[in-house]
Amino acid sequence: MTLLTPHPMTLKKEQEEKEQKRKEKVEDRLYTIIKVARDEDLAEQIGKEMYFDLVDHDKVHAFHIQKQMPFTQFKDVVAKVFRIPVQFQRYWLWAKRQNHTYRPDRALTVQEEVQSVGQLREGNTAELKLFLEVELCLDLRPFPPPEKTKEDILLFFKFYDPLKEKIRYVGRLLVKESGKPLEILTKINELVGFSPDEKIELFEEIKFEPNVICEHIDSKRSFRDCEIGDGDIICFQKSLQNQCSEQYRFPEVPSFFEYMHNFQIKLNKEQEEPEQKKKEKAHLYKIIKVARDEDLGEQIGKEIYFDLVDHDKVHSFRIRKQMPFTLFKEEVAKEFGIPVQFQRYWLWTKRQNHSYRPNRPLTAQEEIQSVDQLREVSDKQDCAELKLFLEVDLCLDLRPFAPPGTTKEEILLFFKLYDPLKEKIRYVGRLFVKESGTPLEILTKLNELAGFSPDEEIELFEEIKFEPNVMCEHIDSNLSFRDSQLGDGDIICFQKSLRNQDSDQYRFPEVPLFLEYVYDLQVIKDRFPRIQSLETYFQGRK
Repeated sequence: MTLLTPHPMTLKKEQEEKEQKRKEKVEDRLYTIIKVARDEDLAEQIGKEMYFDLVDHDKVHAFHIQKQMPFTQFKDVVAKVFRIPVQFQRYWLWAKRQNHTYRPDRALTVQEEVQSVGQLREGNTAELKLFLEVELCLDLRPFPPPEKTKEDILLFFKFYDPLKEKIRYVGRLLVKESGKPLEILTKINELVGFSPDEKIELFEEIKFEPNVICEHIDSKRSFRDCEIGDGDIICFQKSLQNQCSEQYRFPEVPSFFEYMHNFQIKLNKEQEEPEQKKKEKAHLYKIIKVARDEDLGEQIGKEIYFDLVDHDKVHSFRIRKQMPFTLFKEEVAKEFGIPVQFQRYWLWTKRQNHSYRPNRPLTAQEEIQSVDQLREVSDKQDCAELKLFLEVDLCLDLRPFAPPGTTKEEILLFFKLYDPLKEKIRYVGRLFVKESGTPLEILTKLNELAGFSPDEEIELFEEIKFEPNVMCEHIDSNLSFRDSQLGDGDIICFQKSLRNQDSDQYRFPEVPLFLEYVYDLQVIKDRFPRIQSLETYFQGRK
């Protein structure tokens, strides 16, 4: 009988895997993961990635820390990463409640903060979750958190807009348990930018599993009588007392939450369908992903920096392949509230430089075809889904109007604004321009998009590509768009001119430098998932 000996490469691979597992076990004994949620995380997630509770801890900054490190020393690490001096940091422990919600429960005591991270972590063997409370002045400089007594409770606030059918996080307040909501209505209005005397309705978000409980709050009763305590969530909205609530699909917070809960249940059921059933139905349906200005505004500068949108995070429609595109437009009208006659669709295309941009609008002939035929028109290489950009133009009162007629001479450009002081970039809109025209002719319009004065001096840059390296070039405003080789779907980034300023005061004075920094940061994050900033990375290598 012949014995088969394992191939040397197989043995080597097995040994490497064993060694890796051994290292991981040692590391688990020596290190812990600390996940720190901040107001910024709540604002980024609520109303976009999640609706109930406060944060998805898997998407906040995670620190890989030795268990023996004193918590006071860990605060120094946080200070370097978030640039929040130690004296301005206050930490809260999270707790899972009996109703399955997960909320900040209590602030760490002075005695606890002198313990080691490992001691603090007892009772939670997997990881330590914290909420970092930081108070900011109007100029965004931090100041020490106010003293908290047993009478004080920390509440979190979400604002709901029944017209837009959107909810978002707007902040938190320390209030007295014996106090009444009536006494803080002015502060709540201030959180969302309302006038001090705006009438608002308050609701407590209590739980969402297995069903939603969100109850109206009597503003004249004390927080104690309403059984409201640390970590509770108050949702509020403008009062509809003098309005016809029938004009809204979900006039109040509870009805909106019920809808979102049912929608998520339906979505989960669809995701849990047996693979076989999915395969059986797959050939009958197409997925159509529709990106809008709202998606670009929400994602650029937060979730993405290059190109225009992450199509996995826009609204998806599951449509029968044989449905005429004209009928699909009616589905969109129901979902987004945009009448068919005000909709214009653009096909996306992947360019040779790997960027992905709107390429051209659908023709009248294409719109009478079936969804399946359109699929073949847009991208024969990718039959899984159809990606579209929905162009909608709005009046000043936000009512839609018919898209303007275009000629072959006109091109659609997208614009991002960069602020070197805040080191932030954001989407500000799009414009149709004449190919033969020059950027000089639209500077006033660009200033208007950014909210600048009409004669503000600005610099323009074209965002060309970001793979395998960033290419972002200065645009000569005196050259025509055609001579600058700008066309449909191109992106122009602009900023205030620094000609009369000392650019040394900025880390990344111009768009190209900022985009290169962001790109380098993303490369490092891909290689080292725990790294959140270039500064942390380079300091660790010194």
